[in-house]
Amino acid sequence: MLEMAESLADFPEMGRIVPELGDKNIRERFVYSYRLIYQIEDSQILIVAIVHGKRLLINVSERF
Repeated sequence: MLEMAESLADFPEMGRIVPELGDKNIRERFVYSYRLIYQIEDSQILIVAIVHGKRLLINVSERF
C-alpha cells in the first residue's frame, strides 16, 4: 500500500475517477482488496480514504 501511495506523486492521473463522485481530481487505485482514494491538488496529492473495495462511498461528496 505504501509503495502505491508513493507512486502517486509521479503518476497522479494513473488512477481512475471515483465513480460515485465523478470528479476528475478525486481518483482511486486498488491495492489488494482496498480502494486508495486520493485528491489531486495544485501542489500535492491528498490521500482522503482507504476503504474496502466492496464498499461504496455514499454521501461523502460534501467532504471533498
